[in-house]
Amino acid sequence: MSVLRHTIRVCVVCGGEVRQPTSGRRRLYCGPACRQRAYRLRQAARARRNGPGGPADPRAVADLLSLVLRSSTRR
Repeated sequence: MSVLRHTIRVCVVCGGEVRQPTSGRRRLYCGPACRQRAYRLRQAARARRNGPGGPADPRAVADLLSLVLRSSTRR
């Protein structure tokens, strides 16, 4: 995913514009609300896959995030 971090200029959750800093880590979300929504999506994927509190399946998380990415690029 590190390759995507440098090329994404839209929020991976809502598709809104993301202001990138001139130095440091590139941002994935347009703001704290979208970052929180992504967290909740990851938690929901973890709960569906393994029950509450279980470890997340990396494949399920990747599938969920790719779904979010595809839906955000359609805007």
